[in-house]
Amino acid sequence: MQILRNGFMAAGMLISVSTMAQQRDHDYVRPLPTLVEWTDNQHFILSQTNEKYRTTYLKVDAATGKETIDSTYRPRPKPVQKKLVVRDNDIFLQHGNNRKQLTHDSIPEATPVFSPDSSRIAFTRQHDLYTLELSTGKETRLTFDGTATLMNGMSSWVYMEEILGRQYEGQAFWWSPDSKSIAYFQTDDSKVPEYTITDAGTGYHGYVEKQRYPQPGDANPSVKIGIISATGGNTTWADFNPAVDQYFGTPVWSPDNKSLLVQWVNRDQNHYQLQAVNPSNGSKVLLYDETQPTWISLDEEDRITFVNGGKQFIFVSDKSGHRHLYLHNADGTLKNQLTSGNFEVNDIQYIDEQKKVIYLSCNKDGLNRQDLYRVDFNGKNFQRLTFGPYNHEVKFSPDAKYFTTKYSNTATPDRLALVTTTGKIVKELADSKGPAFNEEVAARRRTVYVKSEDGKFELPINYSLPRNFTPGKKYPLILVIYGGPGSSNVYDRFVNPKFTSGEEIIHASIDHRGCGEFGKAGQNYMYRNLGYQALQDYIHGLKWLIANVPVDTEKVCISGYSFGGYMTCYALTYGADYFKYGIAGGSVVDWRMYDSHYTERYMDTPADNPEGYEKSSVLTYTHKLKGRLLLMHGVKDDNVHINNTLSLVDKLERDNNQHFELMVYPGNRHGVISEKLSHYNEVMNLFQKKYLLNLTDDKK
Repeated sequence: MQILRNGFMAAGMLISVSTMAQQRDHDYVRPLPTLVEWTDNQHFILSQTNEKYRTTYLKVDAATGKETIDSTYRPRPKPVQKKLVVRDNDIFLQHGNNRKQLTHDSIPEATPVFSPDSSRIAFTRQHDLYTLELSTGKETRLTFDGTATLMNGMSSWVYMEEILGRQYEGQAFWWSPDSKSIAYFQTDDSKVPEYTITDAGTGYHGYVEKQRYPQPGDANPSVKIGIISATGGNTTWADFNPAVDQYFGTPVWSPDNKSLLVQWVNRDQNHYQLQAVNPSNGSKVLLYDETQPTWISLDEEDRITFVNGGKQFIFVSDKSGHRHLYLHNADGTLKNQLTSGNFEVNDIQYIDEQKKVIYLSCNKDGLNRQDLYRVDFNGKNFQRLTFGPYNHEVKFSPDAKYFTTKYSNTATPDRLALVTTTGKIVKELADSKGPAFNEEVAARRRTVYVKSEDGKFELPINYSLPRNFTPGKKYPLILVIYGGPGSSNVYDRFVNPKFTSGEEIIHASIDHRGCGEFGKAGQNYMYRNLGYQALQDYIHGLKWLIANVPVDTEKVCISGYSFGGYMTCYALTYGADYFKYGIAGGSVVDWRMYDSHYTERYMDTPADNPEGYEKSSVLTYTHKLKGRLLLMHGVKDDNVHINNTLSLVDKLERDNNQHFELMVYPGNRHGVISEKLSHYNEVMNLFQKKYLLNLTDDKK
């Protein structure tokens, strides 16, 4: 359940939402102009499309904001990039409409990657690592001992999902900047227990798939880090003991190729080290050491950014309770702490090395908004560059003297402004507010902040009223959530009311204290009992909604997928007094069934924390279920196995004779994103109409 930096789930997970009806007869907002490109450091082009789909190009002078129609401008075609594709088990070089076959055999190849100088590619074949010289077509086999359980340059499932990132499709090798060497993981999966996935298959004998899947407390894959020449030879092994229970994050080459920075954490995931490995002999030097009383996330994106030609690097850590930036020298010594305070740095937007300025986005001035800030390399002159109570999305000029910002909040439609990087607004370029937009429309969707029950946090809540809202009438409520540590559902930014639900339902989202905007300080409350504190905050937010918004308390529905499915099932059982209906997809129902790395990060092992596992399990509270629960799951789910949902079904049938509804999707993995998506949405819609709107099939 890897979480991306923006707070959304990693690819493959789907958050359930109700159907959105589009109202076409009101001109609430109009499209903003689009920034096409900066033609030089002082000028950029905006494209404006009218209601007749005719496009006008405007040339803007950044110094003055003056706009002139450029009737001769035509967007420059983007350079056609060469890319590598795998088709019919072979690798092809694609360049525009031209395709050149690079490998010619029946054995499948995977994860082809260009060298930085584009002279070679590296790829894996039958668990071994290869390179291919593009000018000659010469292949070089780099490793020779790969098997089904000893994989060179390929990651195990748990590393792909939780540490390296599913988007890399199992790639576990990394080119050096000079294209001469490759670092790679050698992964021994032999001690990891096998999980059997079954499905309907295409014939009459069914489908069976074996997966190496470590659950909490199980043996993990053992990983060694090797460095080898791109032209072959002996591997230099980094000086780590493979017998130690440990994890390695994505390694990072230094710009001068002289060291490989390796990220290490222990099995308990509360001790992090950054080691500089010598590629010639494998020796290592400790650059950074950190411990926390709860956990340290190894899948932190962009943790290390080199500056000053590799003489320094910017390091990201949440050791203070919040995600901040630290400038270190190449030897690991701390030069300056760049940011500090009770806010979260989201990402680095731009680095001006000449002026020694870092531009970053953070939520210092709005819990669920992003602003642009600048700070000097010495940690001084921390300054806000954006303005107002808005969420800002910025784009820089080539020389970073200017930026454009698209900004809004829940009640304010998108606007576009040109600003200098000293914070001076050069010009307001556009406003998307249409003639039909008014205060009544703006009030349909609100973001509010509710003091938590213990008074320690301001919990954000988004809610949207039906288009045809009638004062004094009570409405069903759908609460859409995810809820995993570090995720977010609530954002203070504008959503076009054209696309709000036409049904007579209130839609809402609540962020608990463990969501991303509160940082590690909030997430620590989830340690060793994942669902409890999150649900308490959801219940508290729901109470506020019931007290302040016309909610029908007998028709409260919670809906989510993956971790959101877990929270939905937990809410319908442990929180049965508050949640009457639930739609749960791809749900974990007991954390002993999920993977080791993700689960142990927050829960420790079942042997170390038996009480926490029992208390956080949906299966512990099935006897409390009072309402109506719809369970949905992909049969081939290799992330959250369907055994979770089936175990809940079994418990409800055997022990409690409870009512529930079930829909399974043969052929689907984690997230119903196939041609069955329309069926999936229809099942949810029918559930909502039946139980929340009292509409039968003949009335839909």
